[in-house]
Parts: sequence; structure tokens; C-alpha cells
Amino acid sequence: MEMNQQNLEQAFQLLGKVLTARKASGFWLVVCGGSALLAQEIISRSTEDVDILDMRDGEGGVDAAFPMPPILKEAAAAVADELKLGGNWLNNAASMHFPDLHSLPASFWQDLDTRDYGDDLKISFVARAGQIQLKMYAALNRAKPRDLDDLRILAPTSEETAASLRWVLDHRTVLSHRDKIPDLLHHLGHAHLIPTFEG
Repeated sequence: MEMNQQNLEQAFQLLGKVLTARKASGFWLVVCGGSALLAQEIISRSTEDVDILDMRDGEGGVDAAFPMPPILKEAAAAVADELKLGGNWLNNAASMHFPDLHSLPASFWQDLDTRDYGDDLKISFVARAGQIQLKMYAALNRAKPRDLDDLRILAPTSEETAASLRWVLDHRTVLSHRDKIPDLLHHLGHAHLIPTFEG
């Protein structure tokens, strides 16, 4: 079952309650992708899952979310049963795609939309600028039309597009669809940048 804005919020609220009921120590998740866009009302389309980019400690330090802690995994399964969600609705695969989370610029971590869901769950949603960076990478590393669609909705300016694309090329040397850069720039209405990134 796909997630919309209503059941997404329900899932987060219930996950917080389940964690508290199971006496879990507090979890602080950083969420990216479509669910973060949906939670912030940037998009209205439904999403398949919640992408966890990383977990944070009490001081805000960055920790990989893979593998998922057993108690969090068990709590997510209980939420899936209660709300009839897919078994993988809380998905930490994004954490594997960015093994060096410290390569993300400081501005990425400073620009997060953080919310509390009870006493034992805090979620930081990656905000617009960070989403542009991640979606730019995704658009050049997998063939999924929704990445281009989300980028179009995020509507990066020419400057934002150039900066994000430079970051991707500087830090992600292996890209499955690097040859799609001209198409991507055309799609975003910034074809004038193509010569800058040729070669």
C-alpha cells in the first residue's frame, strides 16, 4: 500500500508510540526522498516507502542507518501490521547509497525540518536544498522518472542546479547515467549549462 500525507503522519505517530511502549531508547532518523517531500507538502503524490538516509545521536552526530537496529525494525513491522503498510515501508537502503555521509556539505545538515513524534522518535526531513542534491544524484544514477519529476517540482534555479551537479560530479565518481546530464539540464530548463558540464 502506497503512503499519502495522512497515513504517512499516522505511521510516524504510531511508530513513536510503539517505540515508547517497548521502552526503546530514543531514535533520531534523517529521512529523504519522496516521503520527506510529502511530509513537507512539497509534493502531493503518494510514495512507496520512507527512505532513511542516516541516524543521529543525541549530539547530532551522523551514523549510518544500515543495518537497522532490531528494535526499530520490530517497531516498524508492528506499524505495518496495524496500518496495512508494506513490510518495507521504513527503508534504510538510502543509507547504503551514501556510505560517506560526511561528504555532504555542512549546509545539508543545517537545513533540516526536525519534528518530534512522542518522547522516543525524532525525525529530521531533508529540506529543499538537500533534496535537490540527492535527487540530482538519483536522476543520474538510476532510471526512475519520478526523480526527474521531483526535481522539476523542486524547481532549482540555474545557480542551484550548477552547484548541485558540481557536488554530485565531485563526490560521486561512479554514475550509471552520467551521459544523461544534457537531458537532465534540458528537463530543468537550464540547457544553457550544458557546455559547462561537457567533456
